Amino acid sequence: VVIYMGLNGLPVICRELQAHGMSATTPIALVEKGTTPEQKVIIGTLEDMPERIASATVRAPTLIIVGEVVRLHEKLAWFEPAL
Repeated sequence: VVIYMGLNGLPVICRELQAHGMSATTPIALVEKGTTPEQKVIIGTLEDMPERIASATVRAPTLIIVGEVVRLHEKLAWFEPAL
């Protein structure tokens, strides 16, 4: 599942996906400003992502990716911003 611009609705998205059968341990990634030098990726689960986002400074645009494909993040991390 991929959701564009879902930052403000993230807690509801996580809650509703669980209410409709997804496990609380389902991996989820939030990509901020993807493919730009300011790209930031936050990885978590449906259960803990709302808390992770609440304690971070995240701004739109964002892309939310939900599902097992998130586990490939480190292996397929093709875009690393220049330092």
